[in-house]
Amino acid sequence: MLLPSLKSDRLLLRPLHTEDADAIQIACSNVSMTRYLGRVPYPYTRQSATSFIERCQQGLEGIHYAIIQKDKLIGIIGMAPSTERLQHAFVPSIGYWLDQSFWGKGYMSEAVARFLAWYMPLEPTERVRSAVFEDNPRSLSILSRMGFKEIGRGRGFSPARSQDVAQIELELTANRYYEGVR
Repeated sequence: MLLPSLKSDRLLLRPLHTEDADAIQIACSNVSMTRYLGRVPYPYTRQSATSFIERCQQGLEGIHYAIIQKDKLIGIIGMAPSTERLQHAFVPSIGYWLDQSFWGKGYMSEAVARFLAWYMPLEPTERVRSAVFEDNPRSLSILSRMGFKEIGRGRGFSPARSQDVAQIELELTANRYYEGVR
């Protein structure tokens, strides 16, 4: 699928480019940020970034966008394929990260809102899921404002911490999204 670029007030969401590898590697080497991520290996090498970009370009990682602010990659947002395909259900999972130096400025809320505004009408899904480590209140707040509701609790592996961490599982239904709870 050829992904369009998406614009919001302050951001550009665009497909990943090979040239993004250095910025991704630098951001994902910060354990203060990656400690909240369940799918990003740690330590994060340039080869990890290059391999991730190649898999994205081949369509093997779902849909992922670079979050650009003033021509600088400041994060990534994406939708991973369903983890429930064996049960014949399509429940994709949204995930994202933002370089720590850009936290607290509303960029991720803006990126998530813009991404969902593009994705929800595109994909005939009844729900989207996400999981947030319990000690990540910023991400939980973003998802809650977008209409995600808690559906369970469990544990997820944090590669940066090398351990299982308590997590909150969340879901956004299409009905709730279209009713304007964003």
